[in-house]
Amino acid sequence: MEVANRQGDSSAPQIANLLTSLLIYYPEIATINLDPRKQIIKFTFYLKNAISPEKIKMAQNYLRQSMDAYYYLCKMKVAVSTFFFEPLESFTILEFQRDVGSLSLKEINLLIALLREELGATLVTDEDDDLQVDDMALHEELLGYMLESVKQKRANIELIALRDEGKVVVYNK
Repeated sequence: MEVANRQGDSSAPQIANLLTSLLIYYPEIATINLDPRKQIIKFTFYLKNAISPEKIKMAQNYLRQSMDAYYYLCKMKVAVSTFFFEPLESFTILEFQRDVGSLSLKEINLLIALLREELGATLVTDEDDDLQVDDMALHEELLGYMLESVKQKRANIELIALRDEGKVVVYNK
């Protein structure tokens, strides 16, 4: 993977690698947008069909309460943790925004598990049957290291990673 680095930001390739790895490891995530100025990462998920306002409210409450319980149990001070649902004609977009500073891989794993539990078959995934990770624990450890490394760097470049016809693409926004 090649990342254009016009602004002389040496952390851009590391951030691009993290975003790419997260999309590969979590097929439920449709896009990831990292805003370095606000220090916010946005995870976007697609849900099959337009979801009713009642179902959205129930899912939003469940996700909010579950994440708040996680933050409480872990004694975490979280600056940003919000869910947005946008029902469209034939599908629904779910966006989870989170400050990068206290985000952990455990939290991302919990989020994915909660989404699978609450939204089940409506959650669109981009499963790759050819993708085989030999050692899942090692891969998770590597992702955790990459996330911690990116948290310590201040990038001046806003990147967005998305899926496009079975590939992961990273753009400089």
